[in-house]
Amino acid sequence: MGPKVFLNTAGFIKIDTSSLNENTVNYIEVLDGSRIHPETYEWARKMAVDALEYDETTEDANPSAALEEILESPERLKDLDLDAFAEELERQGYGNKRTTLYDIRDELFGRYKDRRPPYREMSVDERFRLLTGETRETLHYGKLVTCIVTGFAYRKPNRDRLDSADPVKDDETGLWQCPFCTNNTFTDLSEVWTHFDNGSCPGQIVGVRMRLENGINGFIPTKMISDKHIKSPQDRVKIGLMVHCRVTKINVERFQVDLTCRSSDLEDRDAKYSKLKDTYFDQPAEDRDKKAIKDAQKKANRPSYMKRVIVHPVFQNIAFKDAEKKLAGMEQGECIVRPSSKGSDHLTVTWKVDEGIYQHIDIKEQGKKNAFSLGKSLWIENEEFEDLDEIIARHIQPMATLARDVLTHRYYKDTEGGSRTIMQEHLKTEKTKNPKRIPYFLSSTKECPGKFILGYMPRTKARIEFVSVTPDGYKYRGRIHATLNALFKWFKEHFRDPIPGVSPRQRSTGGTETNTPYTPGDFTPARDSTPRGSTPRTTPQVDPSKILPQLRQAFPGGVLKDPQMYTNLAAAVAQQSPQTSRAQYPQFGYTQQFSQQYQQPTYSR
Repeated sequence: MGPKVFLNTAGFIKIDTSSLNENTVNYIEVLDGSRIHPETYEWARKMAVDALEYDETTEDANPSAALEEILESPERLKDLDLDAFAEELERQGYGNKRTTLYDIRDELFGRYKDRRPPYREMSVDERFRLLTGETRETLHYGKLVTCIVTGFAYRKPNRDRLDSADPVKDDETGLWQCPFCTNNTFTDLSEVWTHFDNGSCPGQIVGVRMRLENGINGFIPTKMISDKHIKSPQDRVKIGLMVHCRVTKINVERFQVDLTCRSSDLEDRDAKYSKLKDTYFDQPAEDRDKKAIKDAQKKANRPSYMKRVIVHPVFQNIAFKDAEKKLAGMEQGECIVRPSSKGSDHLTVTWKVDEGIYQHIDIKEQGKKNAFSLGKSLWIENEEFEDLDEIIARHIQPMATLARDVLTHRYYKDTEGGSRTIMQEHLKTEKTKNPKRIPYFLSSTKECPGKFILGYMPRTKARIEFVSVTPDGYKYRGRIHATLNALFKWFKEHFRDPIPGVSPRQRSTGGTETNTPYTPGDFTPARDSTPRGSTPRTTPQVDPSKILPQLRQAFPGGVLKDPQMYTNLAAAVAQQSPQTSRAQYPQFGYTQQFSQQYQQPTYSR
């Protein structure tokens, strides 16, 4: 190999100088066994001599010997000022060789040493950043993002669910519907089962598939699409729609995020999705600012009251909260008349039902001279009054007296403002003491001021109903009772009757004791054959032979010739009531068609 070829290939070949020294007596350049280029050998020797601090004017300053010594102890090269050496070379016209000098020193520290850092696998976060360009700071929990709907996610039903499936037929269209994918284009029930067997049913929709702007896949569960209940996500979104979402979970390993687009989550009024604050964040200052904003909003939304010019001992120009504060120190039944937020033609009377419970009653004014004066006629619902004194005497005081009777009654229980849980505990305690009795209690309630809850336990479940206090008496199930004794008497006789406005299905399916408020107390109804929901009565002892005249009077004679018909009617009279009407006739299993003259009736079972 010639000198020119060697110079051109010196950076790509490796020469083992140590083995050459063993096989030859010729001089071997020690730098040939390094990655230092032959054109810079002199600079390497110069660095070795300077590091060993040899005097170049003496014979002992042998550059080759100095180089071999430096290769054995290269630590002394750290003391060299290579920057000054590079400046000197640049002044001599060699150009900027600072990088070359540092590479020479590194090579003298270890020939052919791999200067690269050891291989290390990328972490999950680094791989996520390289492929998506996102970090934990740029994509975090609670971040608002915009996404595109790419499809819907389905959950295929397993074999057990398919076997127990119950397809539904639309009576209007006559088509069958799949209970999983809600496909309603099947003309026959067999097509639905074929739809299951061939695997064409994708299953129930469980969410929406999304794609973020950075290419990451997202998923919105069905329950996170809206604050309201929706049957299918297809009712709210469609493919290609852009949706504003908030990140709820990040899976960096699968490059997927869970999202929500509910309005409450997007607003985030409770700061549920806010970023974590650093240690220097002034949280008390933020709380003060939020409180100031909330107070300002309350003040702006506070109802305005027009001050009135009314001279009366119970009238005061105050708001309802101030009225409740004043009534807190007064006796039960006291009242205050004040301006109403409904306008200048309304007043409000606030009276104290119980401690901490106040009822506000609206008064409509008519015949006003001006906005500040009192109207000539005052109306509470459909009842007219001449003045405030009449309202207090005929409306407020009777209700206060009735409420006072309830509060002092022996069956009144304090339930801390109408807590149904406490009421149920009282009822269970009494039921445990005497299982044969039906305990019942009354209690005031903050939920409905002016009403009392009536709780009772016929069997194992407590039931709750409301009793309203009116000027005419206690209103219960649409009936007015003048006294508590009259109320309890009627209640004990009719507590099993259907509640007005509540269907039997609502009564039977109620999971708690609050769906059907019934309440007997010291009274235990007799167990008889009275159907549930009917009025309980005692069973009279009636001889069927003595009621034959009644049956002949109520029904045509031809009907009574049938022995079984006669037995059923006799049993009905004995068990239900002293007299059975024609309207009750079909309920015993017969259909009756009478002629106009009630002669020779025909009936069929």
